[in-house]
Amino acid sequence: MRELFRMDRQNYNPDGNVYRRPSARAIILKDGKVLLNHVAKYDCYEFPGGGIEAGETPEAAMQREVAEETGRIVIPESIREFGIVLRRQQDSKDPDGIFEQENYYYLCEVTDETVPRKPDEHEIVEGAEPVWVESLSTPIHRNRRAFQKIGEPFMQREMRVMDLADEELRRQSWERTEDAAIRALGTADYKGMLAFVKQTLEDAQTEGKSGIGMHKLEFGYTRYEHTKRVLGWAKRLYDATPDKTGLRYEDLMIATIFHDVGRGAAEQTGADHAKAGVPITKDWLQAHGYDAERTEYIAGLVGSHSDKWRMQGPEIDRNLLMLMEADLLDDMGLLGIVMDTLIVRARKEDATFYDCCNHYERYTHPMQHDSPMVTPEGKALWDQKTESTDWFVEEYRRDILLGGEHYIGYR
Repeated sequence: MRELFRMDRQNYNPDGNVYRRPSARAIILKDGKVLLNHVAKYDCYEFPGGGIEAGETPEAAMQREVAEETGRIVIPESIREFGIVLRRQQDSKDPDGIFEQENYYYLCEVTDETVPRKPDEHEIVEGAEPVWVESLSTPIHRNRRAFQKIGEPFMQREMRVMDLADEELRRQSWERTEDAAIRALGTADYKGMLAFVKQTLEDAQTEGKSGIGMHKLEFGYTRYEHTKRVLGWAKRLYDATPDKTGLRYEDLMIATIFHDVGRGAAEQTGADHAKAGVPITKDWLQAHGYDAERTEYIAGLVGSHSDKWRMQGPEIDRNLLMLMEADLLDDMGLLGIVMDTLIVRARKEDATFYDCCNHYERYTHPMQHDSPMVTPEGKALWDQKTESTDWFVEEYRRDILLGGEHYIGYR
């Protein structure tokens, strides 16, 4: 099992006797919630678990402790290793001794069945009661506050494990949400296409061809993440469009996935990235059994998506226009604010709040008020994002400027 971190207080005689008391603890998940013990005495939280008895495995001890403390039954097949925390400090009973504890943490789920709880005397005195929480954010905050007041090591240990677990659980939640969204796109192999595009862009990055502008490279902007966001906007635009005459849904989705696949190749050859993506798209589609007409059509959308000057033309293909609008909807709104904040910080180590505000007002805000959208659906989405930016910039200015409400401007 991986080591999460160590807690070594170094307040002991290094030559003293070592007293070991390993423990096993559970990160219990069910229906998007986490089961914790709330310790009323300190108003803090801890994961269910306790000491490993002689002859017990850590997994068996964890299951026993969960039943005793929470009255819930762990599903054995759901148990997954999370990590170990090693704790060393002066032993409370032997001033010359060392207390050493390996804390084994497991992710697991529980059944709907309940059994009688069997809290020990220590848990009864401290008022430990099982509670389901929607998020680990509040328990992390409570443990931090309790540790600042009392300084019990277990509070800090649990707070740090909660923080790591929260990060992992949020990542898994994002992945499940993304998988569900990809499945909702339809029956085509969209996941396989996305995996291919991701790998192609990552290979270009490894070879030193970033496929992105330097100002975005400064803070780890990835074209693959951009591709997924544009795919989401294309789906929203399609769903919001009442008249779907001329729209080819599956071809639009595929073209959106491949629209930036040529970024790396373009950097290597100096070609336009959209045009560089055409042969890559064709090769993939042909290798996966798409007929010549569809292959040419989809590749044509990929190769033309950067020609934004064509958007106002009366003869523009509706699928190409939708792809262009989806592409432009990304990197603006509040996402644009966050991105520009990161860019300001990347370019200037001593960047201030004023520097960020100045950048918003000089660049972000004017660009977002110059809408390139053509369709009613595109205009509506652009306006929604612009409204959020207007609100943010105004409130941000009030927060940082002396005088708050009164912005004088140029004289």
